[in-house]
Amino acid sequence: MFNLTKKINARNSLFALSITALGLLMAPNSAQAMNLVNTTNFTDADFNNLIDDGDFSELFVAEGRIGDRGGRAQKELKINGDVTQGATVATETQFNWESGQQYDFSLEYDGSTVNYMLGGQVLSTQDFSGPINSIFFRTSAWADTTTALTDLVFNGDAIGDLISNESGSRDIDYLQLNDISSPFKITGKASMTWEGKAPRGSRNAFQIKVGNSPTTSVPEPGTIGAIFITGLSGLGLSKKKKKDEV
Repeated sequence: MFNLTKKINARNSLFALSITALGLLMAPNSAQAMNLVNTTNFTDADFNNLIDDGDFSELFVAEGRIGDRGGRAQKELKINGDVTQGATVATETQFNWESGQQYDFSLEYDGSTVNYMLGGQVLSTQDFSGPINSIFFRTSAWADTTTALTDLVFNGDAIGDLISNESGSRDIDYLQLNDISSPFKITGKASMTWEGKAPRGSRNAFQIKVGNSPTTSVPEPGTIGAIFITGLSGLGLSKKKKKDEV
């Protein structure tokens, strides 16, 4: 197994990495392809363009945001529907984030049921069904704060960390996972860190956007890193930034 950990930041330079390795002894039919694609300078505007151009369609989105930290006015944990259909909330609950605290989370989808758990809170819905082949992870942080998804694991394979932290105005980071299918399980740790007065609303947030891309072609050499593990799984790494989500 490979453990790939990268802080993906819009200001970082583009990197390329390619590794081929023999996997552990497994039955041939257990081999799985998985691309973890990592690109700099991918913004919310870029993601919105993918949606508008039909290059990605959301089935559902699991979200965590700072909100009002357990107050009655806002909900911090949600499972939402397709953004083009108004991102209707399927289920939501309150959560009182503590600065710097790492909370275990998991997201599971079997083709008809979504289970999202974070810090002891459980959200479940059967509002979404059908095949999927792509996931976008997104983190967002405002001035002097951090939003982090760390120790990320997809179906038993470590895929690294995604961390946004900003000393200026705002930092948004993306990571994309391609060539996947259901059922899947994602696990990791989520945290939000600040000093002094806590941020509010969606200033600090993360989303796991599950859906479909018409094609999931292999990235061109020298522009996007790709890792393939023969007999186990392929990891490719993708990251982008776009027009800011609120």
